[in-house]
Amino acid sequence: MIWKLRFVIVSMVFLCALQAWGKTSEAEHKARLIKTDPEYIYGEGWGDTPGDADKAALMNLLSKIGTTVESSFTLDEQEVTQNGEIDSRSNVKSVMNTYSQATLNNTETCYFTDGERGYYLIRYMKRSELDNIFARRLDRVEDYVRTAVRSEEKGRVDDALRFYNWAYVLLHSLQYPSQVKMKIAGEEQLLVNWIPMQMREILKQVKVGVAEVKKDNTVDVMFSYKDAPAEGLDFTYWNGKINSPLHSVKDGMGQLSFPTDFKPEEIVLSIETRYDEAAVTDKELEIMMRGFKSPSFAEARKVVGVAGKELKEDKESRKNLAAQVSMGKKEGVTPLSKGECKDYDRIVKDVISSVTAKRYNPDKSNFTEEGLAMFERLMGYGKASLVGNPDPGYYPFGDKVVCRSIPMQFRFMNNKRTFIEDVTFTFNSDKKIESVAFGLGGAARRDIFSQGGDVWGDSIKMVIVTFLENYKTAFALKRLDYIKSIFDDNAYIIVGHKLQKLQKTGGDAGGFSIGTQYEFQQKTKGEYMAQLEKCFASNEFVNINFADNDVQKAAFGGNTFGIQIKQDYHSEHYGDQGYLFLFVDLNEADKPVIKIRTWQPERNADITPMIPKSSRDYGIYGVYSFQ
Repeated sequence: MIWKLRFVIVSMVFLCALQAWGKTSEAEHKARLIKTDPEYIYGEGWGDTPGDADKAALMNLLSKIGTTVESSFTLDEQEVTQNGEIDSRSNVKSVMNTYSQATLNNTETCYFTDGERGYYLIRYMKRSELDNIFARRLDRVEDYVRTAVRSEEKGRVDDALRFYNWAYVLLHSLQYPSQVKMKIAGEEQLLVNWIPMQMREILKQVKVGVAEVKKDNTVDVMFSYKDAPAEGLDFTYWNGKINSPLHSVKDGMGQLSFPTDFKPEEIVLSIETRYDEAAVTDKELEIMMRGFKSPSFAEARKVVGVAGKELKEDKESRKNLAAQVSMGKKEGVTPLSKGECKDYDRIVKDVISSVTAKRYNPDKSNFTEEGLAMFERLMGYGKASLVGNPDPGYYPFGDKVVCRSIPMQFRFMNNKRTFIEDVTFTFNSDKKIESVAFGLGGAARRDIFSQGGDVWGDSIKMVIVTFLENYKTAFALKRLDYIKSIFDDNAYIIVGHKLQKLQKTGGDAGGFSIGTQYEFQQKTKGEYMAQLEKCFASNEFVNINFADNDVQKAAFGGNTFGIQIKQDYHSEHYGDQGYLFLFVDLNEADKPVIKIRTWQPERNADITPMIPKSSRDYGIYGVYSFQ
């Protein structure tokens, strides 16, 4: 009986070994076919694990891709070696580095072991896939250009410079960048020449003036573009001791800070054109930015004041700053009268005084518990200081009152970023501050108030503005309870994620492949909120930036709207860039309800097959997608 059992065991072991041998033979056969087929490019590697072998194979594949396409690159070189000669191989290498395990899609693998050298793995792709990679990159270059053009038209100088530069950098990862043309405003333009020309013209028309020199050695400045307030800009300046961190301008307003023992005279500012930090939302672009030198512009250098003389205020700039400070309260519904807003104004002036004195401790009895927590969190963001001399307006909002706007500059403790935001306060029916928000910029507000003509009415437009302000600020201040309150219990939610994982393929050949770069999942409200809670807990900060937005009224449901947003999402551990669509029920002004929320990383022609690429709606979800 025992010998029969031993025979069965030996037979089973032999059968398993035979099956394993068959699998290995099939994988080896497949590898040989790939290596001899000119239709494929492949890389091969050995390792103790499939993962180690894959890393070696990937590096080998990237090297071969570089050799394959290097001869076809005609780069407009920006970097030179120390002896003055162009280092083409260095620049081509930076381009090749953009092909990583995260961005090189549609590759497959097969592997086997030989018992001595460990795992052998071959990673391969069709040569035709290279053309698809370059085609996808060209689409993104053109999308960046179109976004830059729209931003420039709206006076959003920062977004225009950012997307023009990113288009220019990514353009140089294509095979023939000096030959790429694009139809813009009805004319074919050679992008390698046209983009720098557009950036230079924008910078030429940016002017800077001193609006006020304050006692605490801060200086309010006013930036203009084409003789109107520049909607947004980033800049650095010499503060007498060091070069400043990056400062942001909002609606033309900027502020400079100098050491108390330094007397401000001539100020030299440099306007940002690269936006390296924000480029982390696009992995291929980020890698290109590391090894590619963007063009520099003499026009980005701005000199304010006269060397050797005390800095003086410019009357025109002072006038324009005062007008801009009050501009944030002028669009929308009729404000409360002076008598009606007396109690609110007393509370806000107490808040302003605490910020001016840098105490940040206003009378707590004027806040709800949540409102005070938001204010303290906001002040904890960075040292806040007032810009200009605020004269806020007060507006009815259902049974609430909204105070807008109080421009403040925030300086982060890590000293990497300084920005200006219009701060708004919402009072509840008991005249207590229940929420604090960052106001939308002038361009975004004008976008909304210019749409729908008189059909929508200014009141509902103000509701849309307030909703977007609260939505954006909720992420910055991690207001999970608020986000929960504005999503319908049965909301249709699509969440997208970047993926960097292997997927099993190939059956008995023992293969696997890189899956799509993004995965989309429909989430319930509970699942989405649980995901957000984890994100807020694991990140020091969460920031979303609306680079472009458009509002469409639905043909049903009363005051229901679709809002398309080009969004940059950036947190401590994750960043992405894509298109957000929100379908919102605003029939109750102070109780917005999000019915649909979708996100996509890039435009998709299948979504809008009848819309041309030149349209802003091309390839993204809108109201028309759900009617």
